[in-house]
Amino acid sequence: MMATKVLQRIGSALLITLGVGHLILMIIFRGPKMLDWVTQGLWAAVPLKGTQPSIESLQNAVVFWASIGSFAIPSMLLGVLQWTLAGRGITPGAWLGWTVTIWFALLTLLLVPSPGILGVIAGILFLVATRQARPT
Repeated sequence: MMATKVLQRIGSALLITLGVGHLILMIIFRGPKMLDWVTQGLWAAVPLKGTQPSIESLQNAVVFWASIGSFAIPSMLLGVLQWTLAGRGITPGAWLGWTVTIWFALLTLLLVPSPGILGVIAGILFLVATRQARPT
């Protein structure tokens, strides 16, 4: 079987790739709307309560929740953390593998078509790495 470090690193690379890819696609397709936040202020992304929602404000909210408010940044951070832990020879508990697997399975079921299956694979790789790291 593969070494736990290799399994963790492959899973980490999948999570990082999903996050970076998602943000790159958002910048390509909604970059101009994101640049509006610079001129209008970041609070324009998600309007305060009590204001009458307009089409513009709703579009801003959608772009916010699909870009920096999405799963992309936590996914990248989790991938980098897991990569670092693998480099130090630390294998997290099975809870991490289960959490990632369930999180991305729900994402994949709710958003079809979705590359979220790669996150499910990453979670399974984390579970296998945890199983292999257990003392016998």
